[in-house]
Amino acid sequence: MNNSNQIITITLNPAIDQTIILSSLQTGSVNRAEQSHHQAGGKGVNVSARLGEFGIGSTATGFLGAENQTHFTTLFSKIPIRDAFVRIPGRTRTGIKLVERNGEVTTDINLPGAQVSPQDIEALHSNLRGLDLHGSWCLIGGSLPPGFGLDDFAALIELLKSAGALVAVDASGDALRIAIDRKADLIKPNQHEIAELLGRDIPDLAAAQSAALEVRSKGIPRVILSLGEAGALFLDPCATLMAKAPPISVASTVGAGDALLAGYLAGLSTGLDATARAQLATTFARCSLASVERQLPPKADVLTRMAEIDVTPAHS
Repeated sequence: MNNSNQIITITLNPAIDQTIILSSLQTGSVNRAEQSHHQAGGKGVNVSARLGEFGIGSTATGFLGAENQTHFTTLFSKIPIRDAFVRIPGRTRTGIKLVERNGEVTTDINLPGAQVSPQDIEALHSNLRGLDLHGSWCLIGGSLPPGFGLDDFAALIELLKSAGALVAVDASGDALRIAIDRKADLIKPNQHEIAELLGRDIPDLAAAQSAALEVRSKGIPRVILSLGEAGALFLDPCATLMAKAPPISVASTVGAGDALLAGYLAGLSTGLDATARAQLATTFARCSLASVERQLPPKADVLTRMAEIDVTPAHS
């Protein structure tokens, strides 16, 4: 794998996702699950998994609890993911996803992660310095674990950029603000996250495009703004595009945004143009929506389904 194609994902606070399917969720009552599914999760892990299913290898790192790593090591052994995680004492957290059967409502219950020590943070830095970062896309995804503060997050971005990496960030709140201040090369907020960032409502597509352009004007070359059923905006250095997929029966929305980002990075890695990147990213997300397991179909099927995605220029 050469530098131009290398992708590194950094999941600081991974989770074992327990997805529970219900006919509907009745709070304050006994609910009987129809189905339950466990898998390794966390934004960066999900991105590496979707890339691997598409045949693109990546390196996955971050912090992983030493006591319950089987779901992760099994995943890494099945598809091309290089395991560079720092093992820390304790258990990786569980993320509970309550999915009502129609797929339209998902309730997340995210438990706190294991405590990270200064020594663990230095071990992560050491792991990253041991990789060939120059020219690589490095994705930092998800929440911060206990013991890993905003100053640590800023220092991580600076380490990557000083080594010549291209930094993508999928985070929210103060971490997203820091990513913008430190001039990340790519961010992927959703509609709610960008509304929080800018302190105003985003009621329609015109407002969403204006918000994305405002963020890009702060020195962020690439902005992907996911808009749920409405599709996604892709702001590249060379194009501003809106992508929308035909409706499908949704099995679960869990991980769809991660799949969108994985498809975009796959498009960058394989040299696709801006339109094809938007099509591939949206196809990844659409395939994820159709499966509780979030897995992609065979690569040939993914490539065929790209033609179903409508991509149009968005006026800037």
